[in-house]
Amino acid sequence: MSVLAVLLAAIGAADLIGRRIFSGFIVVIVGLLLVGAGWNTLWLAPLLGIAVFVWIVGARSDSFAGITLLAVYTVVLIALSEQLSFDDVPIQGWYDDLDIPSLATVPFDRFALGLGVVLFLTSAANVVVREVLTLTGPRVLEQEDDLQGGRVLGPLERWFVFGCAVTGNLAAIALVVAAKGILRFPEISRDKPEGLRAEYVLVGSFVSWGLALLFVPLF
Repeated sequence: MSVLAVLLAAIGAADLIGRRIFSGFIVVIVGLLLVGAGWNTLWLAPLLGIAVFVWIVGARSDSFAGITLLAVYTVVLIALSEQLSFDDVPIQGWYDDLDIPSLATVPFDRFALGLGVVLFLTSAANVVVREVLTLTGPRVLEQEDDLQGGRVLGPLERWFVFGCAVTGNLAAIALVVAAKGILRFPEISRDKPEGLRAEYVLVGSFVSWGLALLFVPLF
């Protein structure tokens, strides 16, 4: 899962710092070296770089190309996870020496995947949410101007839902759903007869939460 971790981290980091393609390439190369890919397997770098490039270009042009390619890469990398596992991890000793009891039984590749997922859920996931909202119609997406805070609350919600799901604290996820309803109720209650605000909140929230839960089965 380390290669998938690097891909998610590269896309997440590149999107987070202004969708800079070069920074994504740097994360790919450094990430592969840190997870133990070695120089003999750096052929993975251009392959992951293509995914980063298509993601950034697609995000800039509101295209589904980057999302589609990421989905394909994710499926392929999961299928090849056994063949793409690395034993000689340069920072394995540092990881083993971490004095964090909760990580004592967590393999390094799962730890790396967790970091990659968290980075992806920070800003890049907003791209997916926005593209899905675009499919619902431009009038629904226009509600973004009236319903402020989604770009900030979205990552916080996704981190919390992902963390709760990975640790098995599913009951806490219900608190997020309830809190979101309470938070948005005053704005939704002033909605017009078409119900566009409610549709914006519901679609955006369910897609956002779905992304947070998407990678949980890998842990």
